[in-house]
Parts: sequence; C-alpha cells; structure tokens
Amino acid sequence: MKDHPLRYACANELHARPFPSTEAPATAVYLAIKQSENASSRDRDLDRAHLLALLDRYGADHPAPEATHFYGQIGKYWLKWEQHTEFVTYTAFRAGVGRRAFDPREFDVFPEDWLADAPGERLTSSIIRIDKGKKDPQIVKAVQDWFVPESVAVSRVLDGSATIAGDFRIDPAGHLRFAVFVGADTGPRRVGSVVQRINEIETYKSMAMLGLAKGRSLTPRLNELASNLIDLIGTLSDGPLEDDAALERLLSMSSELEQMQAQAAFRFNATAAYEKIVNQRIDVLREERFGGRQTFAEFMMRRFDPAMRTVESTEGRLIAISKRANRASSLLRTKV
Repeated sequence: MKDHPLRYACANELHARPFPSTEAPATAVYLAIKQSENASSRDRDLDRAHLLALLDRYGADHPAPEATHFYGQIGKYWLKWEQHTEFVTYTAFRAGVGRRAFDPREFDVFPEDWLADAPGERLTSSIIRIDKGKKDPQIVKAVQDWFVPESVAVSRVLDGSATIAGDFRIDPAGHLRFAVFVGADTGPRRVGSVVQRINEIETYKSMAMLGLAKGRSLTPRLNELASNLIDLIGTLSDGPLEDDAALERLLSMSSELEQMQAQAAFRFNATAAYEKIVNQRIDVLREERFGGRQTFAEFMMRRFDPAMRTVESTEGRLIAISKRANRASSLLRTKV
C-alpha cells in the first residue's frame, strides 16, 4: 500500500523532542531568545547559524540540515536547543552543583561575545539548581536563603518524586532562580522532565505577558477614540450640513480601530494560546502543597491570571468599540 507522503513526518514529529536526561545533583542554565518585532516571520537560518557558532566554539557536531531541535554535548555540558514559532531556547546541563547557589558564572557556558551576536533579544534566562536527597527541614532552609519570601512558590510534584521552588524574580545577575529537590529514587528522565516543565512555564508566561504590554500601549488611544466616538454619535441629529463631516470623522475612526485590531490580533491570540500552555504545564506537574507555601498554580492565579484577564478585557473592548463605530458609520451613510 502506498503511504501518504507526510505519514512518517507526522508520526516522527510526536517523538522529535524527548525530555532531556540528567542525574542529580546537577545544574541547568536556560536562555530564551526572541526578536522584538515580527518574530514569527523571522529568518530562521539566523537561529541555526547562531547555534552552529556555539557548537563550533566547543568543537561539537552539527544537527541535521533544517533541524528545529538539537541535543548533544558541548564541553562538560549537554545542550538542548529548540526552535519555536516566536523564539529559540537553549538549555545546558552539567553534573554537580556549585558551593555558591545560583552562581552567575554558571552562565559562562554561553560566551559573552556569542550572546552579543544573538539574532534577537533575551526573553528570559534562568539558573536551575538540582539537588538530591534533601530532607524537608533542609529544603525549608534553602528556600528561605535563596528566594524572596512574599513571592516564592514551593510544591511537591509528580507524586512526590521532586519538590520545586522559585519566586519568578530576576536576580542581580539578570537571571531567574529555580530549585529542584529530587528524591533518591527519581530517575534522570523524570528529573529532566521537571526541569523542562519549569522552563516552559517561565517562557510561556513571559510570552503571554507580552500581550499585557500590547494592551497597555493601546489603552490611552483607545480611551480617546471611545470618548470621541460617544461625542460624535451624540451630534448625528444636529442637521444635514454636519453629516458629511461627521461621516468623514467616523470613517477615519473606524479605519484606525480596524488597524489597531489587525495589529493586535496576533499578539492577543498568541497570549491566549500561551496562557493555556502555562496552565497545562502546571497541571501535568500534579502539584501538592509543601509546608503551607503557595503552589505554582496559586502563584499564577494571584499574579498571572489578573494580567490575562486584563488582556481579554482590552481585546473585547477594542472589538466592541470597532463594531460601534462601524454601526454608526453605516447609519450615517444611510442618512447622508
């Protein structure tokens, strides 16, 4: 029987990006790079060229042509590289942990001049410390020493196989900090999956928050247009001599609102998708409360969800004002 030409490609895509594997104790450093404008339509060859430049620094093998992911050794690190719709991620793992927790020198795996040549800007970066065999009092002490108390989230995950902690704050070196305390029987694949989930939560959270920035940038002008529209609609019955001028103003408003809606549509739709991914990644961790601390889900409910509701509100308001302007334009055209 003849196979569909995409049969193998579609089947293999489900297995193309396995979880990294790492033994505890270990250290992971993570970097996500995004172009500030038109990231979804960027030149992806630049992403690949930047990866190859890093691999050449370490004399490492190159990925296959057109590859969108890579996992291989660079020096004492194992590097996982992934290309996404709007961004590129690098995760480097090494065995062992330093005496100084979250030492900025861990990021030296990415040379400074290589970072400066990145085809984009840093979306987020983090250092993840992976410890093994810590008892609860030791975890409590570490959390107190490493994280900001009012925003730290701590929870047991994956049926108690690990405990994760983080405060989602940028430290003086410019990185976020996360800790993973794994049980004695937790295997390397599960450790890798926990680290990847943490990185995904942070990255997709950061991507979703771009929608809030977009919404806030639109709000002042949206307020002006809404006020002007209300005033203009109130003058529609003033007489036929004003109707032509009013129609021109309404058409101008409608055009501007349509343009705003078109420019914001991609970011707002992407924000909704990224929000769902954040919540899904948290759900699969199967969190359990640790020592009365807030979980990652509760942190997001308090800090992240209100931002997402603001984005939804701004998008809904933009659509509603645009429809109102179009209806007023249609009525006035009929009158004219």
